[in-house]
Amino acid sequence: MLQIGLLGTLQVVHEGVHVTPSAPKVRQVLALLALRANATVPLHQLVEELWEEHPPSSAATTLQTYIYQLRKLPGLCDQHRPGPAEDGGAALRTTPGGYRLAVSPDCMDAQRFGELAARGRVFMEKGSTAEAADLMQRALAVWRGPALSDVAPGPVTGIDALRLEEQRYEVLEERLDADLLLGRHHRLVSELTGLAADNPTREGLHAKLMLSLYRAGRRPEALEVFQRIRRVLARELGLEPCAELQRLHQQVLAGDRGLDLPGGRTTVHAPRPGASPMTLPADSPLVGRDDDLRHVGRVLSAEEGAGGPQCVAVAGPPGAGTTAFTVHLAHRLGDSFPDGRLYASFGKGAAPLPVEEVLAGLLEAVGHQRSELPPHRAGRARMFRNWTEGRRVLLVVDDVATTEQVADLLPAGSGSAALVAGYRRLYGSQFKARVDLPPLGHERSLELFLDALGRGRGLDDPRGLHTMLDLCGDLPGPTLEAVGVLALRPHWSVRQLMDWLGRGRLSAVAQQRPHPFHHVVGRCARLEPRLREALAKLAWEAADDLTVEQAAAVLGKDGDETEEMLEELVELFLLGVGMASDPTTERFFQYRLAPLVRTALRAMQPAPSCV
Repeated sequence: MLQIGLLGTLQVVHEGVHVTPSAPKVRQVLALLALRANATVPLHQLVEELWEEHPPSSAATTLQTYIYQLRKLPGLCDQHRPGPAEDGGAALRTTPGGYRLAVSPDCMDAQRFGELAARGRVFMEKGSTAEAADLMQRALAVWRGPALSDVAPGPVTGIDALRLEEQRYEVLEERLDADLLLGRHHRLVSELTGLAADNPTREGLHAKLMLSLYRAGRRPEALEVFQRIRRVLARELGLEPCAELQRLHQQVLAGDRGLDLPGGRTTVHAPRPGASPMTLPADSPLVGRDDDLRHVGRVLSAEEGAGGPQCVAVAGPPGAGTTAFTVHLAHRLGDSFPDGRLYASFGKGAAPLPVEEVLAGLLEAVGHQRSELPPHRAGRARMFRNWTEGRRVLLVVDDVATTEQVADLLPAGSGSAALVAGYRRLYGSQFKARVDLPPLGHERSLELFLDALGRGRGLDDPRGLHTMLDLCGDLPGPTLEAVGVLALRPHWSVRQLMDWLGRGRLSAVAQQRPHPFHHVVGRCARLEPRLREALAKLAWEAADDLTVEQAAAVLGKDGDETEEMLEELVELFLLGVGMASDPTTERFFQYRLAPLVRTALRAMQPAPSCV
């Protein structure tokens, strides 16, 4: 892929290798063709650019030599191709009266800058200020320095380079305006101080610096900025400051409340200057999740997200490790979210925490006192969105049952992201991706078991070890809980553990001790009573694989009601599902109760009830 850079030094990069021509005149020709990409540059304009008013008699021949040299650059396609290369290449073509550099849209940094700036202006017009500021900052980040700073400018490229610089300044001004609207005046003071020093006669920059200082409570310094630019303008240009700047000076003198943030907004600060809140639980290594981690990491770190934060829903069977997965990924993505990484949970119990309580925890984590919080959910949600607006924050929300629970928790703006760990599948337009964590597979679950317990135990009974891993469903949670039991009882073998699980009760779970059934018990505790009772009956009375008709006979319900209950249990990962193989069924699917779920339910109590 070919990249042509104009916003800084002239750069031509093909497949990651710099192939920029070194000859000054060839560079001038390339710069002009690139500045006028996809349009014909007349021969007389090229001659004027190279030799101004004194072209040599051999100008046409020499120009053809320069074009020939450009066509030899890797990535500049043959002139006879019908269009620019689809993979991001370019074609230097001879046209009637001149030459044209045909490029695909993603070849040029100047075009990327223009597209990002245009998108930012659209969001600004819609009132989405944080998204607009983010896009404009990304547009400015495309620049590497003054346009074509290492190309000797001729009369044509010199004007075009100035045009690009003026566009850069316009976008900078618009981004600064957006930041001021967002209440970021504290962080703008240092940036604007440097910009004003570099541009001592730019009245717009000085006006923004004055406003930032005033809003930051530094009125004397704001007045000094006015006096400084007034002296510079009088000394160098013999001018007084413009009417806008003079009016701002009078407003600062008077302490005019009209200079405060519009709409009566107050500025939201980070809890500690220079620090970003980080409330993630401790990280732990994962086994067998590399592909899923890469996929979700790419989604969360994607640049395209102007419609809101990147949000991914993660779910899986009891013990699949959704919490460990989301927390581990959040630790890995620290550099992408420098303004904070926050963790919130709706709790492990049967009754989830109210949304307003979860919001209160998040607001306390970012520095608010609980006594200062609005009493209701809507006010707390608004306060949290205000804090996240303009920041790059990653939020992990755990133990989620419904999409509605997270609607008021999502950060504002396109620079942030959310990882939502559900104990059932979630659906909603806010999710850019949904990931179901599968079992690890036998080989990886064995690796996890041996690494956690030590390779000296279990290998003396390989058959018993594989039976235990089958019972755990190759899921990391139950496997590590089994390791916990064996670690507490080092005199036990794997076979003794399996015997205990087959006849044991779940008192250990109630005491918060390790138990491979712990995750299934937690998932069952969240079920509605009708689903708990139905699942318990199936665990005691149904076969591993059953049709809707067979399940209806066990539950004593009609087929439609039974099918709905079975599908709800599939959403909760408490039943597996596959295409029906029984020719007697009238339904599409048959359902399967995993050994882990069946054994755990039977151990919970002898009667067919999951309560």
